[in-house]
Amino acid sequence: MTTVVQLKPAPVALPTAAHHQRLRLASRALSWLFTALLILVGAIAAALIAAVVFYTGDDFRIGSNAVWIGKGSADSVAFRTLSLPHRLAYAAVGVVRIAPSLMIFWRLRELFALYSQGEVFGRRNGWLIGQVGVWLCAYAVAPLLCHLFLSATGWEIDRKWMHLASIQAFILGLLVFVIAQVMQVGREIEEDREAFV
Repeated sequence: MTTVVQLKPAPVALPTAAHHQRLRLASRALSWLFTALLILVGAIAAALIAAVVFYTGDDFRIGSNAVWIGKGSADSVAFRTLSLPHRLAYAAVGVVRIAPSLMIFWRLRELFALYSQGEVFGRRNGWLIGQVGVWLCAYAVAPLLCHLFLSATGWEIDRKWMHLASIQAFILGLLVFVIAQVMQVGREIEEDREAFV
């Protein structure tokens, strides 16, 4: 004689409607915040990049360790005194340096918009988190690439391109990317398990 014992799985506490509502509201607020940051940082960066090429005053300068608005350091020079190809090279460097930040804001805006719609563990969520990791790594590597480009042209003025923040951003980017991959694998396992039930 065989006895079959059926075990009930332990009950799992599901989030309440109030938890879902708070998550959606907080996510909507963060989506708006990242939209505002995208617009604000993009507009400021566009104005500064345009100023590198077109501004004719003496109070927008670059020195050995920074870009200055105002008097600047003793070794700084006004952008207007540089040749047009030199200014265009710095404008291109500005685009390369700001693009990863803008893409991080863009992807975070999309991610939190999905959360605000109630989609938390979807395929696109994992992909967007992975994209944030990729763009964090790009943000970390951009100063080195710009340094190599400006060194090759002989136009480098600001030689202080290596910062601890770049190493931290690269490591964080790798961690975020791997977390996104783990989320994708977890989702696939869950989908496979649901297919067998």
